[in-house]
Amino acid sequence: MKIVIKSLGVLVILAATGCAAPNLSSDRDERAMTSGHWMHQAAGRKLNNTTYLGPRDAFVGYEHSTEELLHTINRVTAEQPGLTSGLPVSPPLSPGDRVRIDLPPKGFFKGVFDTSDTALAGVYEVGFDGKLKVPYIAAIPVAGLPLHTAETTVNRALETAGYFRPGMARLNLSIQEWAPIQVSVAGAVFFPGIISVNPRSPESSGDQLTLRGGSTAIKRFLTTALQSAGGVRPDADIQRIELIRGKTVHRFDLSGTVAGHRIQDIALIQGDQIRVPSLGLPDARIIRPTAITPPGIRVFISNLTVPALNNASSAIERHATSLPYGAQLHTAVVSGNCAGGAASTNSDRYAVLVTTDPVTRRPVTVERRVEQVLSQPESRSVNPYLMPNDSVVCYDSEVSNLRDIGRAISDVLAPIGVFFR
Repeated sequence: MKIVIKSLGVLVILAATGCAAPNLSSDRDERAMTSGHWMHQAAGRKLNNTTYLGPRDAFVGYEHSTEELLHTINRVTAEQPGLTSGLPVSPPLSPGDRVRIDLPPKGFFKGVFDTSDTALAGVYEVGFDGKLKVPYIAAIPVAGLPLHTAETTVNRALETAGYFRPGMARLNLSIQEWAPIQVSVAGAVFFPGIISVNPRSPESSGDQLTLRGGSTAIKRFLTTALQSAGGVRPDADIQRIELIRGKTVHRFDLSGTVAGHRIQDIALIQGDQIRVPSLGLPDARIIRPTAITPPGIRVFISNLTVPALNNASSAIERHATSLPYGAQLHTAVVSGNCAGGAASTNSDRYAVLVTTDPVTRRPVTVERRVEQVLSQPESRSVNPYLMPNDSVVCYDSEVSNLRDIGRAISDVLAPIGVFFR
């Protein structure tokens, strides 16, 4: 009998100090923090520079006044010199680019080159050293040269070698296939680093080689490189994106990708460097899918509590955690099946969002009651935007906790009662 009484006493204490979901009440929050709340072990200690925001704390990452945003936009517009001019629409040659060399008909040479006028014709690829190897002459450096300049250089080299009289070389160079290239992307993007753009597949490469000239690499542009780097962050200064080619810095205004206006999208070459300045101030207007932002994000959701005993039965799978860019916390709560159900047991549930501040890059833990998020979807301080690789964890309500404790008491008393029958 003493064992039963002690067991009941322990379970009653657990029931009184169960992991209660915080409410908007200050007293209740404090009681939860000092009891069995998930933050109990961290109470009174620093969280390794992690910012914790309780249900009553506003998340101010994207709540900025209209005056702040207008001041920032006016400052940038005043400093913006306009679109860069002088860069060719067709980029200079890069290692791996394939060019076709064609010669005029035999009759053009009037017997001078009758027997071997096809010896130089064919498709050539610029080598890793940036040189084009044409038969009979030394390799010619062409990387970084526009196509028409490379054509002139090849013809002059053949004339200098004595294969043609001065002014008689008429080889024609045309782009057969643009190569994959690597560029560096730094600054206010989600995943800065060395980015490979315009991948070459065997199927498309084989089809391209059957053409008689002409090639457009739609995946070798500035906007594609930005998306390959994870897209620009909410604090990106998209009116002053910089392209560093050689020793020259070119500046571009890509705000048209958000507003739907025409932009100057530039084809890239090997070794280009892209730098995205930060405004130091997130702008909610660019937190949506565009040509330079992520089309979608991956969010990790856990709902391992009642009513779901595992993520599979909670229908949390790839489609539930792959959300469009611009989704907010309430979207993850609904996708993770953390909302709805019986009001008496589920209305007091809460969710914990682990995210990263887009400007300071410091981790932030945001706690919100589910009903709080659903009742204020327009408030970004209550219902923050989701960023790539955010995590959302759902917790049960007090009623569910007490119900489970009651079940635990029943499970403990059931075998003990057998001995007293």
